[in-house]
Amino acid sequence: MTVTAWEGYALLFEGHGHRMVRVQELLAVAGHRKAGARILESIEEALAHQEIRHFPTRLPRDQTALILLYRQDQQGVGALLDLVRQLTESGHATGPEITFLHMLVHHAQRGFGEGAAPA
Repeated sequence: MTVTAWEGYALLFEGHGHRMVRVQELLAVAGHRKAGARILESIEEALAHQEIRHFPTRLPRDQTALILLYRQDQQGVGALLDLVRQLTESGHATGPEITFLHMLVHHAQRGFGEGAAPA
């Protein structure tokens, strides 16, 4: 089985669930040098296919812009970021969603307070 560039890129998330990168890194993985609208759209689709989401939710054309990538299927940070993204996209939240978000934030704070280093 041949591993695509994006499948290989997705392996970088194992154990961490998130990464901070610049747009130029994503362009390099895609095999492009410039960040045109269609190229950025194809990168967004490739990331989504690997269950990788990002903030900002639309990739900017500035190649030096920082992007927070995360695996939406990972526990902890990935779940927290995905919930925040869903809530900001929908513009409203239900009681259970807010409760879950509070629980995740509280758990993260406790973990950091007990000597665990943030990833």
